[in-house]
Amino acid sequence: MGRSKKIVISLTSGLQRRASARWARLGLGLLLALSSACRDQVSRGIPAVFSSISFTNQDGAALSPGELADRVLVVNLMFTSCSSVCPRQTRELAEVRASLPKALTERVRFLSITVDPDNDDSAALKRFARANGAERDGWLFLRTDTQATELLGSRLVAFAPDTQPTPSAHGTTIYLFDRGGRLVQRYRGAPIDVAHLAREILAVDDLKPSGARLASN
Repeated sequence: MGRSKKIVISLTSGLQRRASARWARLGLGLLLALSSACRDQVSRGIPAVFSSISFTNQDGAALSPGELADRVLVVNLMFTSCSSVCPRQTRELAEVRASLPKALTERVRFLSITVDPDNDDSAALKRFARANGAERDGWLFLRTDTQATELLGSRLVAFAPDTQPTPSAHGTTIYLFDRGGRLVQRYRGAPIDVAHLAREILAVDDLKPSGARLASN
């Protein structure tokens, strides 16, 4: 009886070890799959800061990652009830876009992402774009859910340390991504140096996929 009990215990231990090893392999496989998906997204020219975040645009349509792939991206954060910096910055970005060659405006994407998704639905974003001269092809006003908004704000360092991430506390930084999905420059966005930003968008559009960083603004 004692010997039989030992054999049962031995077999059970072996099964537990194999089960643990199987779950460990599954966990590792899932981690590798997620990492691979992130690398695949970056390899297609989509910024890693947007990984696992789903957006809806000002027309209420889901944003397809393909709309961002292999494009120069000019990104800012905003919210529609802002009465000062956000409208002014949007109008200045409209000046930047208007100063670019037409062929470039067809390639570059301007992304204005709300930090107040609870109040900024697609209709509000569309009204804001129209009111500030930003209702243009290739300019997307985007929203996601509250949790993803906080995640994006953290990734972009959009809020000062030790501050509550409320809409009015977001920074005014403009982010410039190259066609490889790499962040190549940040700009102070209040006010925008329109001529300088337009020149650097042109320069980034000419960059090879190496993603060389431009001189700091």
